[in-house]
Amino acid sequence: MTETQPRSRDIARMLGLAFTELATAAWVVPDPAAREQAVAGQFEILVDHARTVGGLLTTGLSGGVTGALVWFDHTTEPAPIPDYERRLRAAVGRSYNRFAELDALMDDHHPIDPHCYVALVGVHPDARGRGIASGLLDQLHRELDRDGTPAYLEAVSEPTVELYRRHGYHQHGAPFRLGGDGPALHPMWREPGDPGNLIQSDTGDRTATHDDAAAPAPADRIGGNR
Repeated sequence: MTETQPRSRDIARMLGLAFTELATAAWVVPDPAAREQAVAGQFEILVDHARTVGGLLTTGLSGGVTGALVWFDHTTEPAPIPDYERRLRAAVGRSYNRFAELDALMDDHHPIDPHCYVALVGVHPDARGRGIASGLLDQLHRELDRDGTPAYLEAVSEPTVELYRRHGYHQHGAPFRLGGDGPALHPMWREPGDPGNLIQSDTGDRTATHDDAAAPAPADRIGGNR
């Protein structure tokens, strides 16, 4: 783990690259040429916010970011991101309406019980298959188990659902789809103390974090809580 947190922009750029291949990212930003920059733009807002109302876990070699986990504290009423609408419009441009629709859909399905919201988990494409995502999850879960705090996330594919199950998560309501018939998001919940298996490789990193036995995956999921 890096001792000094990288800049928010560097973390967001890595996550944007990791998420570019996801079906959720393609739905939010259909134009491949604009996708990575727009996704990274939203993620930078979320990473900045996590520094004050949540936390970040990162890995890196030679100053680069190879993996990141972004979480928000929902054990009390979550604090809104200051000036979020204006900042999001500036960051994502013409894709704003799709980002806003995704945010609203996730907010509508978000549980109200106190928890830690695991918003983003991503691994750089060149670093997949090394167990980075699982290591980040295990580090967070040790803290949550110590404090007796549940965790919630949205998995974005069946492979990531399986990965999270290995880390002690279970389905928390029916999947919901973007645009009614678009990519599915799978809400998942983890009770503190549930055993999380250490996974030796990242397959399915789309947080929906992925599993190491699956094909290399991008990151966790796209979007964020406000």
